[in-house]
Amino acid sequence: MRGAATFKLHPGRNARGARGVARADFPGPITFAPVTRFHRWRSPFAAASLVTVLGLSAATGALPAQDRAAVGAQVGYTRADLTGENADLVESRQGAITGVYLHLPLHRLISVRPEVDFSLKGGQTLALVDGAVALVDVELAYLELPVLARFTVPGGRYRPVFFGGPSVGLQIGCDLRFTFFDPPDSTRLTCGQERPDGQDEVEGVREWDIGWVAGMALEMHLPRTTLALQGRYSAGFRSVLSGAVDLRNRGIALLFGVTF
Repeated sequence: MRGAATFKLHPGRNARGARGVARADFPGPITFAPVTRFHRWRSPFAAASLVTVLGLSAATGALPAQDRAAVGAQVGYTRADLTGENADLVESRQGAITGVYLHLPLHRLISVRPEVDFSLKGGQTLALVDGAVALVDVELAYLELPVLARFTVPGGRYRPVFFGGPSVGLQIGCDLRFTFFDPPDSTRLTCGQERPDGQDEVEGVREWDIGWVAGMALEMHLPRTTLALQGRYSAGFRSVLSGAVDLRNRGIALLFGVTF
C-alpha cells in the first residue's frame, strides 16, 4: 500500500501498554494512509501548552526602535496539525511559541528580521500498525530559525506590516503515542531514547524541518519602543518522517512582540 512508513519502532522496557505489558515490536509495516473505511474514531482534543517568558534588556538609542537596528522578544499561542497525502482524520494540537529576534531596517518601510523561536508542533492521525487501526499522536518540539522580509505600510502611530520568508527548524523533542482500539491498548515512544541493547526506540523522524512563514502585524510605534500584535501561518515543505510518508507540519500562531 502506498504510504508505508520506513521508520522503525523498537519498544523497550519502558514502552509499555496501558495494562503494563510491553507490546510486540510491531513486526509489520506502519502505514500512514486513509484508514477511515476500517474504523472511524474521533479522538479527544489533545493539548500541549508551554509558556516561556524571555526577559530581554538592551540600551535604547535616540532613534525610534523601528528606524535603527534593534532587538525584540515575542510570545504567543499556536495551533498546529499535520497535512499531506497520508494524513487521515487529523486533530490539531495547541501549544506555545516564544522567541527573540533582531530587527534590521534596510529602508524606512523595508526591514529584515531573523528570529530564533521555540515552538510546539505535531498532531494526531489514523494509521495501520501491523494491520490494526491505531491513532498516532505525534508530538514535536522545534528550535526554528525564520528569516523574514517585512514591509511596513506608512502611517501614524499604528502601522500594518506584511512579512514572509523561509524557515529552518531543528527538532529538539519527539514523542509518538499509539492508541489501539481492538483490543484497547496504548504505547508511547520517545525519539532518541535507547533500548538496553543500545538501539533507538524510534528511527526515521527527521531532525530538520524546512518550511515558510507568512503573515501580518499591527504595530504601535512609541518613541523608543514598538509593540506589535501579529498573526502568522507556517507550513513545511517536506514530511516530518523519512521515506514514502507524506506528513508535513503546518500551523497558525498569534503573537505579541516588543522591540526595544
